[in-house]
Amino acid sequence: MDIEPTENDRTMKKTATPEKQQDAPQPTATPPNNRQPKRPAQPGRAISDPKEVAQLVMMRIDQVNAQKDELTIAVKALADTAKQLVSAYSGQQAQIAALAQRVAELEKQHAKG
Repeated sequence: MDIEPTENDRTMKKTATPEKQQDAPQPTATPPNNRQPKRPAQPGRAISDPKEVAQLVMMRIDQVNAQKDELTIAVKALADTAKQLVSAYSGQQAQIAALAQRVAELEKQHAKG
């Protein structure tokens, strides 16, 4: 069974023999949005060693879990922001209702007076 690693798999590999390090491109700095820039696919070597396949699969699982954790944090931050906005909005609505009532009272007083 031959599996070819993708560009991310070759750059993320932590342990490699010196001969394998020559083939692997050096990691590049990530842009401000913390996402890897998209590169055209380059043909890589086929992986046939079960240990390498297992290592590749584990690296992919770790990568997915890290992205899942980032997404969870982002969703929680968004929910907190939404709660704050709802709270502020309801407070403003209550203040507007109180002001409208006060204006109505002042208009009645002005009409009598």
